[in-house]
Amino acid sequence: MTSGPAEAPERDGWKVRPLTEGDRSDLLAVDSHAFGMTTPEELVEAERDTHEDDRDIGAFDGDTLAGVAAAYSFEIGVPGATVPAAGVTWVAVLPTHRRRGVLRALMTHQLRSIHEAGREPVATLWASEPQIYGRFGYGAASASLSLVVPRGPRTLRADVPTDPGLRLRLVDPDDWSPLAGVYDAVSARRPGVPVRDDRWWRRAVRDLPSMRDGASALRCVLAEKADGPRGYALYRTAHTEDDFGAGDVKVREVMAADGPALAALYRFLFDLDLMARTHLWNVPVDDPLQHWLQNPRLAKPRLGDGLYARLVDLPAALSARRYAHPLDLVLEVRDDLCAWNAGRWRLTGGTDAARCERTDDAADLALDVAELGAAYLGGQRLSDLGEAGRVTEHRPGALAAATSAFSHSPAPWCPAIF
Repeated sequence: MTSGPAEAPERDGWKVRPLTEGDRSDLLAVDSHAFGMTTPEELVEAERDTHEDDRDIGAFDGDTLAGVAAAYSFEIGVPGATVPAAGVTWVAVLPTHRRRGVLRALMTHQLRSIHEAGREPVATLWASEPQIYGRFGYGAASASLSLVVPRGPRTLRADVPTDPGLRLRLVDPDDWSPLAGVYDAVSARRPGVPVRDDRWWRRAVRDLPSMRDGASALRCVLAEKADGPRGYALYRTAHTEDDFGAGDVKVREVMAADGPALAALYRFLFDLDLMARTHLWNVPVDDPLQHWLQNPRLAKPRLGDGLYARLVDLPAALSARRYAHPLDLVLEVRDDLCAWNAGRWRLTGGTDAARCERTDDAADLALDVAELGAAYLGGQRLSDLGEAGRVTEHRPGALAAATSAFSHSPAPWCPAIF
């Protein structure tokens, strides 16, 4: 990688272009510098399975690749529907080029390219730092809990649901066919869960030795009944010689089609021999586990942000999802980065269909596109954003009606970082 010039170019002077295979080593170097790590070679090669080279872009300072961004082609669940969504990823800027407009140049180019392609009305991402992406119109659309559950004789309450027809079986995670139906059932009812094809299943069960960090190979337990699988958990176990008998269960993913299957999987994970703690890094905020634990405080639940959503084609995105009850609402939207979204829009719809089109009528609510992104999956309450001063109500009662219509249960959630 060549070194850049001593003087910074103007903020709007960055050259952004698609990257080629010849830029790949520089892309990896930018990512390594930006995130303070060196990606193991076997992970670099494994990522080729899902990486879409034709969606890589870079910002250049002369001949130096100063920043990169990429995207995956996803479909994700939204309330009542599934929509194509760009999964923004591999966003990185060299430490020598921070705060000089490189990221803005990349984000602007990427959003315009997504809009011009006309396929994906929404962009989504996981944010390395929450404060970064709001200025580009992304809103925190889902949240999650992390917990560390200590092993004990009475970890779960006695009234946790059971199903005597369920049995647990250890299976090879490389054969995900028994798991796919369970995952699809969850993604069909919970917004934010991406649809998985074979590429993404290979990634979900990826088990690279360099990424185990001293833990076991990836394991899978299946909960099933006579009529088929009802749930599964992907996990590792870890202990060292000096803490034998006080090891850790590290859970990658738990999915279940019903409460009894989910409870059976948790019982299994919380009571493995020689283990002292079960680490759950990503649990939906409305997961029943919080109500099943005898003492939730011992698990030290911590709330974190999850998926961020950005409306790229506002009328298409709002028309694609369904709403909890009928609404007729005029939104005045600010969007500094995607001018085609700015202005007044009339949104009508309900549980069966929706329509969004431009209007000159007086606005009922005024808000930034980032707030619409935050509310899009049905998890963030517009009324809470209003209390925070981020949504302005022009017609009395409009905010309460919009809050109710945009809401969804179960809460949105994304099971894996991409």
